[in-house]
Amino acid sequence: MTTPAATVSHPSRVWVAVHARKPVVVIPRLIGGLAFIAVLWAFPTAPHAQTPPPGFGGLALSRELDEHLRTIHDRSNHLAAAAAGIPSATARALTDIVADETSSPAGLAARLLLLWFGGWLAERLFWRWSASWMQRIVDSPLDTARQRLLAQVQRVLFAQTLVLSFAAGACLTYLVAAPPGAAGVMALDALLAIVAVRSTRALGRFLLAPGGARLRLVALPTQAAWRAQHGVTTLAFTAATGLLWAALLRLGGADPAIADAVTSLTLLLVALMVPAVVGVVAVSLRGPDRRSPRPAALVLGLVPAAAWLLAQAGLPSAAWATLVLGVAPALSLALGDAARTVAFGPNHAGVLTREERIVARAARNVALIAALLLLAERLPGADGGLGPAMTAQIVSALLILLGTDLAWQVVRSLIDRGLAHVGGDPRADRLATILPAMRTVVLVALSITAALSIASAFGLQIGPLLAGAGVVGLTIGFGAQALVRDVIAGFFLLLDDAFRVGETIESGSLQGQVEAFSLRSVRLRDDNGHMHTVAFGELKAVTNFSRDWAGLEVPVYVPHGVPYAAAAGVIEAAIAELERDAVLSALMVTPPKFVGPTALSETCVRLAVQVRTLPGSQARLRSELLRRILSGMAEAHVPLSTGQSPA
Repeated sequence: MTTPAATVSHPSRVWVAVHARKPVVVIPRLIGGLAFIAVLWAFPTAPHAQTPPPGFGGLALSRELDEHLRTIHDRSNHLAAAAAGIPSATARALTDIVADETSSPAGLAARLLLLWFGGWLAERLFWRWSASWMQRIVDSPLDTARQRLLAQVQRVLFAQTLVLSFAAGACLTYLVAAPPGAAGVMALDALLAIVAVRSTRALGRFLLAPGGARLRLVALPTQAAWRAQHGVTTLAFTAATGLLWAALLRLGGADPAIADAVTSLTLLLVALMVPAVVGVVAVSLRGPDRRSPRPAALVLGLVPAAAWLLAQAGLPSAAWATLVLGVAPALSLALGDAARTVAFGPNHAGVLTREERIVARAARNVALIAALLLLAERLPGADGGLGPAMTAQIVSALLILLGTDLAWQVVRSLIDRGLAHVGGDPRADRLATILPAMRTVVLVALSITAALSIASAFGLQIGPLLAGAGVVGLTIGFGAQALVRDVIAGFFLLLDDAFRVGETIESGSLQGQVEAFSLRSVRLRDDNGHMHTVAFGELKAVTNFSRDWAGLEVPVYVPHGVPYAAAAGVIEAAIAELERDAVLSALMVTPPKFVGPTALSETCVRLAVQVRTLPGSQARLRSELLRRILSGMAEAHVPLSTGQSPA
């Protein structure tokens, strides 16, 4: 395959990437339920012993809301008061740190510059040494899933090794020319901040690959990928700068309230920048051939700000839950896109196959489960979190749900694939009859198995539950014998392949076409359009008019005195004309056969033609044959009987 190596003008464009497709922001229903649980945890109810005074203002929820609003107001005032002292506290902290330097402030600046230069030099050396490795990544074939996975693993290894080379060079230089005292600690904090920002930037380039679309894992257009990459870098730089500033104040002996104010203001600034970044990326997604981003994508940008407000209101658990539940869907979608791209390659059609949906869903579920575990560890309760035992139980339950969902997606995909081939071969009609019932049975079985497994994971004894379920089932079986009979009869009718969807059957006084069925009944549509729902247990002898072939006999009545040869010649000529018609002959299983006289009466002779046809073609062949016989009789002046038909 051709590679875009010729278009790479600089080695830094190794992080090129994949396809462009409209992102779809989906918030699973599970997130809504978990958000409700988090709110219940975060907002304690008032004691039942207290009787609130009448009126809306006396309700417990209203009182707690007032308290939280007052908390936000008080903390905002404290934050504003502390922010006023940030400039002077920063100046004093810098003076104290510089005072530890034995030479001069210029010497301290030179040491810091030397640390950065050591990291930069190590990075340049690694860059030059790894040029061939980088070129192999750019030229990697991407035809199979293994090749795509290997290329992506090499990309992330190269990016992180590049960052680690900078960190190693800076650390070696730090050992040689570390500033003394607090200045040395501050220099080390600065190096860690630089490494953190560069690692975040490398991760963004790994997922977004804004330099190209060949290896891009997240389905974004190139312009949107560049804007998202710049936004991620800006957010990481802002957060690192603010936290480094707070560390400087703490090292300089400033008031802890001032350092906390810098941290809080930094988080607020980042929270306010997130909607701007999301909006810029969303604007680049608009176009004549692309739909506008869903409102949920823009609402997710407000999640960090909402979490910051909850933290200021004295609700750290609710803030943590809001942040995790808000960020988890976006991360799960990114992971789903990445897994699908690695497994199946770029999807330029915009429509996912069943296999792609299964892989993307499994990856998203893994990300959501990780987020839920992270959330569970911070729920209110014991000081140490939920504890190892409860955490293990939650992990087991989530893994059971993940496995059950994956198994159901695979089974449903296989069943849907079988239903898609209905009408393509003789077995397709039977598949269309059996597969819907099998899908329902599999769903019920998986749901029951998952529920029992989760109960067992939380320490419940499922043995008594199974025994009780057996007793209840036996009781229901005695009380609902007709239902059990219908289900069992339907199972054996389907097993015997007595009828399929679309076939015409007759049982007793009912006749019609099979349109659908459930576990206990079948629906028949008769010729008048009436729908009959018949329980399987009520079906006795079933006559199938649509299986393999159908017999057709066409009678012709001629009066006495008509020469037999004349009437037979007209009928045989009509049969020959019918056989010459390619469309009509395709409806015949065997050629028509003139059997001659089959009955006599006082007034006429009954002649007959027999033929085997495809099911459902009898009426058309009878009409065409009678039309030709009638025309031939008229031309040969052979009369037809108008008297009593022979018995």
